[in-house]
Amino acid sequence: MLKPLRALLFASLTVMAATGSTGSRPVAYAALDGLNAPAPRDGQLSVMTYNVQGLPWPIAWGREEALTKIGDRLATLRRAGRQPHIVLLQEAFTPEAAGIARRAGYAHVATGPGTELAPSPPATATDRAYLAQARWDRGEAMGKRFGSGLMILSDYPIVGQARMAFPAFACAGFDCLANKGVLIAHIAVPGFAAPVSIVNTHLNARKAAGVPISRSQRAFTRQVALLAAFVGAQVPRGHSLVLGGDMNIGGDPARNVAFFRHWAHSDYIFVKPALGGVRRALNLPYQIDRDALAASAARAKDWLFARDEQGRPMVVTQASVPFGQEADGAPLSDHYGYALTYAPTGRPEEPDVRLAALAVEDQP
Repeated sequence: MLKPLRALLFASLTVMAATGSTGSRPVAYAALDGLNAPAPRDGQLSVMTYNVQGLPWPIAWGREEALTKIGDRLATLRRAGRQPHIVLLQEAFTPEAAGIARRAGYAHVATGPGTELAPSPPATATDRAYLAQARWDRGEAMGKRFGSGLMILSDYPIVGQARMAFPAFACAGFDCLANKGVLIAHIAVPGFAAPVSIVNTHLNARKAAGVPISRSQRAFTRQVALLAAFVGAQVPRGHSLVLGGDMNIGGDPARNVAFFRHWAHSDYIFVKPALGGVRRALNLPYQIDRDALAASAARAKDWLFARDEQGRPMVVTQASVPFGQEADGAPLSDHYGYALTYAPTGRPEEPDVRLAALAVEDQP
């Protein structure tokens, strides 16, 4: 999550420790006049995931213009009837990032854990030993200075929500300054018999956490286990489910194994590398955003997985990349923002051989 110069960040920590931070707070957003047009009711569901890099000063600066453009572009898509029905945002820490919901005209908004939400899972002896090695100079054991940065924007009513913050024994390095966790929104989507459960998360960074890789890997593995257990407890088996966010898997084989093994052990058969939505989109017969989708798949950080009410992988029918490389300058974020359209019913599919070059090693 945190990539700028460590010296500048550390110099600011003592100031934040003294003054505190408001963090993320739930906000009621009203759609702008003329933007809240009825969403399409064609029996399909479009979902976008996007890490908007809405980091606060002094970790990042000069982000206001880019974040405003993100909201405006989503509003433009809405006017054309091409907006994603549901948007998963990560790193929406600042007011400008949180304001994307209103600028884009989304009538229903769920926000993830703020600084005040305390985690509840009990610590094991191994967890306590991990905590005893906390590095204050790397942001650990300082408390939460920011919320989770998670938001879910929806054209459809949110009929239920659940939040979980990762405990201190499941975070590493500078990531511990944010109250990272999980946000679930149960959404009444036309064409689906039961509410669709949307899961948004942002897992611990690897090298950018500023601690040894072994420590960030340990935190990542604990987060995945807690995430899978929380989803299992909060999402009924008969609900369609979309799992997405910034998973921070990347090209690390250990992270790949840790992430997908936990879901396999939990019997979530739709969470596999080759069933990631962006990789399935590359198998569509006609794809105008193929290069951008391939680039996002190769980075292996931003993922979407979806199952239908019978637990089968949902079919991807369309894909687009509203936020990639900009023709007139720098991209609006350091991540791609892509949208996938899903059919309401799924069918078992064999991964296409063309995906093999992009997929990281599957779980054992």
